[in-house]
Amino acid sequence: MRLVITTFLQCVLIGLAFGTFLYFTYDPRPVRIFINIVSSVCIGSLMCFVVYQRRYFTFFTQHLVLRMIIIILLLVASALVGQELAFILRATIVGDMAYKFANGGNVYALDILIALVVGIPMYVHEEGKSSLNNRITQQQFRLLQLEQQKTAFELELLRAKINPHFLYNVHNTIAGLISIDPAKAEQLVLLLSKFFRFSLNNNSSTFHEVATEIDIISTYLAMQKFRFDNRLTYHIAVDPNLQHQQVPSFILQPLVENAIKHGIEPNAGPGTIEVKVQAENGQIVMIIADNGPHFPVVPNGGMGLHMVMNKLQLLYSNNFSFELSNEPFKHVRISVAQQHHHDYRG
Repeated sequence: MRLVITTFLQCVLIGLAFGTFLYFTYDPRPVRIFINIVSSVCIGSLMCFVVYQRRYFTFFTQHLVLRMIIIILLLVASALVGQELAFILRATIVGDMAYKFANGGNVYALDILIALVVGIPMYVHEEGKSSLNNRITQQQFRLLQLEQQKTAFELELLRAKINPHFLYNVHNTIAGLISIDPAKAEQLVLLLSKFFRFSLNNNSSTFHEVATEIDIISTYLAMQKFRFDNRLTYHIAVDPNLQHQQVPSFILQPLVENAIKHGIEPNAGPGTIEVKVQAENGQIVMIIADNGPHFPVVPNGGMGLHMVMNKLQLLYSNNFSFELSNEPFKHVRISVAQQHHHDYRG
């Protein structure tokens, strides 16, 4: 609509200018100005329609010369048809002459010349602008693809950072159990195998269900229970309505590992880890708490915390919250928007 109004006003102004010129130099009748405005609007509107809607006339070919020939022929037709419409309106509204088909004489030649002189540069300009916009769109699409590839690559790097300290401790625990309790050693091997299956199966998955994430940390904590025995107690509480909600894969395991390393290992006495996943105001809130030493005033930020922060930043930009707090108890709190399975594809 804006383009139609703009085109109409431009045609009116051109007709007004040309009519005023003829009024003072050739035909000093006020109706002359009106006649030229009508003629300009009729021819200019058709000419602009041809230029701005050119895709409907040239969709069947990409040959530049053929497209130009088609536009030139249409501009000529616009001049002729537009002038005939102007004659009809003049005869109907002004009534100073009867309408006769193809009775314009030299007026047609002048109209064709004006249509070509004005229309061809317009067409070339619009084609250039359209081509530039297409190139910009393609470049933006390529940049988006590169950004997505960069994000995927960085996520893969984060997934690849398996803590060798964890593997060393599990292997030592297995070695110690083989001689004194082979059954427990076998259970631990099965748990470790299950944990690695999670890693392999989710290697290309960016998001998975809350239930899967909880299964991962349950497996991890069960392995750590073999190592710490009575020194470790853990509780996991999940809102049943969130089981099938989507969260970033392996988002909680590094935090649980961090709680083991900095909360349970330094304590000679019993240690407790609590994991909660709950809904608050349309957000999925994940809390990892332990009763170990408090976070320092200025957290040093181990690898696990950095991995989680980087992943959240990559996936959510700034649309998430990540908090370390010692009040009312030591805990890490993550809050992200609830998402459904179809919103993400790993």
